[in-house]
Amino acid sequence: MLIKSQMTKEELQKLKDNLKKRLQEIDKELADISSENPLVRGDYDVRVGDLGKSEDDAGQEAVELDRNQAMVNTLEKERKDIENTIGKIEAGSYS
Repeated sequence: MLIKSQMTKEELQKLKDNLKKRLQEIDKELADISSENPLVRGDYDVRVGDLGKSEDDAGQEAVELDRNQAMVNTLEKERKDIENTIGKIEAGSYS
């Protein structure tokens, strides 16, 4: 038989604090490679610098764009998951 243990208020507060700290880290990472879409909360658009006009430069820009887009997608999902978890903690429904 499994017994489900509840987290203490202190444990929940520590978890919430750690999640908020991670949100700040995510926001910093997102700010380094993207701009927040002003029309859609939590959506970020990747920024890519202009490396030049040659085909090699265009290829490098495409690689950088793909890499940064993958990173933005991952960070956006993690950010949303963390916000949902914090909301559950605050609502008292986190388990």
